[in-house]
Amino acid sequence: MGAGRTGMTGADFLRAIADGSVESSPHLTHLGLRLVLVEPGRVELVWRPGPELTNRSGVVHGGYIATALDDACGMASGSAAERPTLHLTMNLNVDYLRPVRAGEVYTVAGTVTHRGRTRILTLATVTDADGRLCAQATSSLTPNRLTTPG
Repeated sequence: MGAGRTGMTGADFLRAIADGSVESSPHLTHLGLRLVLVEPGRVELVWRPGPELTNRSGVVHGGYIATALDDACGMASGSAAERPTLHLTMNLNVDYLRPVRAGEVYTVAGTVTHRGRTRILTLATVTDADGRLCAQATSSLTPNRLTTPG
Protein backbone atom coordinates (compact mmCIF):
# COMPACT_ATOMS: atom_id res chain seq x y z
CA MET A 1 0.00 0.00 0.00
CA GLY A 2 1.39 3.34 -0.99
CA ALA A 3 0.87 6.73 0.57
CA GLY A 4 -1.91 8.94 -0.68
CA ARG A 5 -1.64 12.43 -2.13
CA THR A 6 -0.90 13.92 1.28
CA GLY A 7 2.12 11.65 1.64
CA MET A 8 0.46 9.96 4.62
CA THR A 9 -1.26 6.62 4.94
CA GLY A 10 -4.32 6.23 7.12
CA ALA A 11 -2.10 4.72 9.83
CA ASP A 12 0.29 7.69 9.59
CA PHE A 13 -2.59 10.13 10.05
CA LEU A 14 -3.88 8.27 13.12
CA ARG A 15 -0.35 8.10 14.57
CA ALA A 16 -0.22 11.90 14.21
CA ILE A 17 -3.42 12.10 16.26
CA ALA A 18 -1.94 9.74 18.86
CA ASP A 19 1.24 11.81 19.23
CA GLY A 20 -0.66 15.11 19.32
CA SER A 21 0.68 16.61 16.09
CA VAL A 22 -2.86 16.48 14.62
CA GLU A 23 -5.80 17.54 16.77
CA SER A 24 -8.09 14.77 17.94
CA SER A 25 -11.85 14.86 17.46
CA PRO A 26 -13.57 16.79 20.29
CA HIS A 27 -15.93 13.90 20.99
CA LEU A 28 -12.97 11.62 21.84
CA THR A 29 -11.93 14.10 24.52
CA HIS A 30 -15.51 14.32 25.79
CA LEU A 31 -15.70 10.52 26.07
CA GLY A 32 -12.30 10.27 27.76
CA LEU A 33 -10.76 8.22 24.91
CA ARG A 34 -7.07 8.51 24.02
CA LEU A 35 -5.50 6.79 21.01
CA VAL A 36 -2.28 5.05 22.08
CA LEU A 37 -1.43 2.42 19.44
CA VAL A 38 -1.81 2.40 15.67
CA GLU A 39 -0.80 -0.37 13.31
CA PRO A 40 -2.25 -0.93 9.84
CA GLY A 41 -5.59 -2.62 10.56
CA ARG A 42 -5.36 -2.33 14.36
CA VAL A 43 -5.74 0.41 17.00
CA GLU A 44 -5.85 0.65 20.78
CA LEU A 45 -7.31 3.42 22.88
CA VAL A 46 -7.19 3.99 26.62
CA TRP A 47 -10.58 4.88 28.05
CA ARG A 48 -11.30 6.45 31.41
CA PRO A 49 -15.01 7.32 31.24
CA GLY A 50 -16.15 10.17 33.45
CA PRO A 51 -19.21 10.31 35.71
CA GLU A 52 -21.08 12.40 33.13
CA LEU A 53 -21.33 9.24 30.98
CA THR A 54 -23.22 7.21 33.58
CA ASN A 55 -26.89 6.33 33.67
CA ARG A 56 -29.18 6.19 36.72
CA SER A 57 -27.71 2.79 37.65
CA GLY A 58 -24.30 4.40 38.11
CA VAL A 59 -22.63 2.59 35.21
CA VAL A 60 -21.58 3.97 31.84
CA HIS A 61 -24.57 4.23 29.50
CA GLY A 62 -24.57 1.62 26.73
CA GLY A 63 -24.76 4.30 24.05
CA TYR A 64 -21.38 5.68 25.14
CA ILE A 65 -19.91 2.17 25.15
CA ALA A 66 -21.26 1.67 21.61
CA THR A 67 -19.73 4.99 20.57
CA ALA A 68 -16.31 3.99 21.94
CA LEU A 69 -16.54 0.66 20.09
CA ASP A 70 -17.66 2.44 16.90
CA ASP A 71 -14.68 4.80 17.17
CA ALA A 72 -12.29 1.85 17.51
CA CYS A 73 -13.88 0.13 14.50
CA GLY A 74 -13.66 3.31 12.41
CA MET A 75 -10.06 3.99 13.37
CA ALA A 76 -9.03 0.38 12.70
CA SER A 77 -10.65 0.64 9.28
CA GLY A 78 -8.99 4.00 8.63
CA SER A 79 -5.60 2.69 9.76
CA ALA A 80 -5.65 0.17 6.91
CA ALA A 81 -6.32 2.83 4.25
CA GLU A 82 -3.72 3.95 1.72
CA ARG A 83 -4.48 7.59 2.51
CA PRO A 84 -6.32 9.42 5.29
CA THR A 85 -9.99 8.68 4.64
CA LEU A 86 -13.07 8.93 6.82
CA HIS A 87 -14.93 5.63 7.08
CA LEU A 88 -18.70 5.46 7.49
CA THR A 89 -20.35 2.84 9.68
CA MET A 90 -22.90 0.76 7.77
CA ASN A 91 -23.71 -1.60 10.65
CA LEU A 92 -22.70 -1.90 14.31
CA ASN A 93 -23.66 -4.86 16.49
CA VAL A 94 -22.78 -4.58 20.19
CA ASP A 95 -22.74 -7.23 22.92
CA TYR A 96 -22.60 -5.95 26.51
CA LEU A 97 -21.00 -8.43 28.91
CA ARG A 98 -19.92 -6.56 32.07
CA PRO A 99 -20.63 -3.11 33.47
CA VAL A 100 -18.26 -0.29 32.54
CA ARG A 101 -17.72 2.06 35.48
CA ALA A 102 -16.75 5.72 35.53
CA GLY A 103 -13.22 6.48 36.69
CA GLU A 104 -11.82 3.04 35.86
CA VAL A 105 -9.36 2.47 33.02
CA TYR A 106 -10.31 0.32 30.03
CA THR A 107 -8.65 -0.69 26.78
CA VAL A 108 -10.70 -0.27 23.63
CA ALA A 109 -9.15 -2.19 20.73
CA GLY A 110 -10.24 -2.31 17.10
CA THR A 111 -9.10 -4.75 14.42
CA VAL A 112 -9.90 -5.16 10.73
CA THR A 113 -11.09 -8.71 10.10
CA HIS A 114 -11.80 -8.36 6.35
CA ARG A 115 -10.89 -5.65 3.88
CA GLY A 116 -12.68 -5.47 0.57
CA ARG A 117 -12.71 -2.69 -1.99
CA THR A 118 -15.90 -1.04 -0.71
CA ARG A 119 -16.61 -2.81 2.58
CA ILE A 120 -14.42 -3.34 5.64
CA LEU A 121 -15.37 -5.65 8.52
CA THR A 122 -14.04 -4.95 12.01
CA LEU A 123 -14.11 -6.25 15.57
CA ALA A 124 -13.75 -4.01 18.62
CA THR A 125 -13.52 -4.87 22.31
CA VAL A 126 -13.62 -3.09 25.65
CA THR A 127 -11.55 -4.85 28.32
CA ASP A 128 -10.99 -3.87 31.94
CA ALA A 129 -7.65 -3.54 33.76
CA ASP A 130 -7.71 -7.30 34.50
CA GLY A 131 -8.20 -8.11 30.81
CA ARG A 132 -11.85 -9.15 31.23
CA LEU A 133 -14.09 -8.54 28.25
CA CYS A 134 -16.78 -5.95 29.07
CA ALA A 135 -18.25 -5.38 25.60
CA GLN A 136 -17.55 -6.20 21.99
CA ALA A 137 -18.81 -5.08 18.62
CA THR A 138 -18.65 -6.13 15.02
CA SER A 139 -19.02 -3.51 12.35
CA SER A 140 -19.07 -3.05 8.61
CA LEU A 141 -17.78 0.22 7.22
CA THR A 142 -17.25 1.85 3.87
CA PRO A 143 -14.69 4.50 2.90
CA ASN A 144 -16.20 7.95 2.38
CA ARG A 145 -14.43 8.88 -0.81
CA LEU A 146 -15.93 12.39 -0.84
CA THR A 147 -14.15 13.73 2.23
CA THR A 148 -10.81 13.42 3.96
CA PRO A 149 -10.10 14.10 7.62
CA GLY A 150 -8.49 17.38 8.37
